[in-house]
Amino acid sequence: MRSVSAVTDWLQGIARLVGLAGLVLHLSACAAIMDPTSARQQHVAEDPVAMMRIGEAAEASQDWTGADTFYRRASELDPNLASARLAHARMMARQGDLDGALARLREAHRVHADDLAITTALGRMLAQAKRPAEALTVFDDGLRVDPGSEALLVGKGVALDLLQRHAEAQKVYETSLEMDPDNAAARKNLDLSRRMTQLQRHRT
Repeated sequence: MRSVSAVTDWLQGIARLVGLAGLVLHLSACAAIMDPTSARQQHVAEDPVAMMRIGEAAEASQDWTGADTFYRRASELDPNLASARLAHARMMARQGDLDGALARLREAHRVHADDLAITTALGRMLAQAKRPAEALTVFDDGLRVDPGSEALLVGKGVALDLLQRHAEAQKVYETSLEMDPDNAAARKNLDLSRRMTQLQRHRT
């Protein structure tokens, strides 16, 4: 268990890291009233929702390292908090650790297999890592759970295009557009996929 002074110093460090000067002033003003302040600080230190909010503040100021610290802390405090796992993986990727981010997302996907956001993020990150066959498997698994997901359909189309399976990709984009004609991502990717098909034909 952290001492009162250690918790105070730690939380003040958090506040400075993400530029929350108001929180620093608040902690300083309360420093003389040790019992309620220490209880409040301890509550913040052990509250995954509070850690997420501080992480979001850090991310908004483009402090990827700081955001990563607090998202990771939130996921440690509550392993079932899918949003914390996802945010932690996103910050790892932002800092260039794509392999680490993928490992974190795979772990999150095992625990939250029915979470659409995690499934989509894992598939997209696999595609980004030039592993489209694995991405396609992830998107197909997700679509078996939620066949109406436009995000998964577009992701599947991208994976198919990366595999040079353009005709299949176009059918997937068209399915997405039938569900939502205003889906800009599906329409843009459909046009791009058709251009790739034309280039492929010219080469042959």
